[in-house]
Amino acid sequence: MREAADIESDLRHLTPSVRAAFRLTSERQTLDHLVADIGLAGATTWQKGEHIARSDLQRRTNGWCFELPWQRTYMLDDALTLLLRALAPHRDEILAVTKALDLDAHFALETRMYENHVPASYLSPANVKTIASYGASLDAGVVPMALDQSEEDA
Repeated sequence: MREAADIESDLRHLTPSVRAAFRLTSERQTLDHLVADIGLAGATTWQKGEHIARSDLQRRTNGWCFELPWQRTYMLDDALTLLLRALAPHRDEILAVTKALDLDAHFALETRMYENHVPASYLSPANVKTIASYGASLDAGVVPMALDQSEEDA
């Protein structure tokens, strides 16, 4: 018989991983200055034509991004709530720069599922309204993963 700790460890490893991100993009202008303008610690930028992490794919737009680390959860709404809370103190700056520079705003929920353990794709009405207040799109993708594949490998 297996130890309770082993079963708990297995369950933790089977729980889907979710990474929530918010991006501003533009085809016409670089967005490097937004790191300082918005002042959100951990935000990054990229330039059109740069390679996308460890691939031959190239960026189609210039961009600014703030994303949370991977978290294990069965609820996409939980990950989205944490992201919206992190953005809230900077909302006015984000909306002002989005309007002034005519930027496109995007929320993304990237999900990795293990052994057919799929998270609930429920989004609360409050979070949907908040996404709409940013004038943003929402992308939610689910990718099946091998149990032994780490988040850094994918």
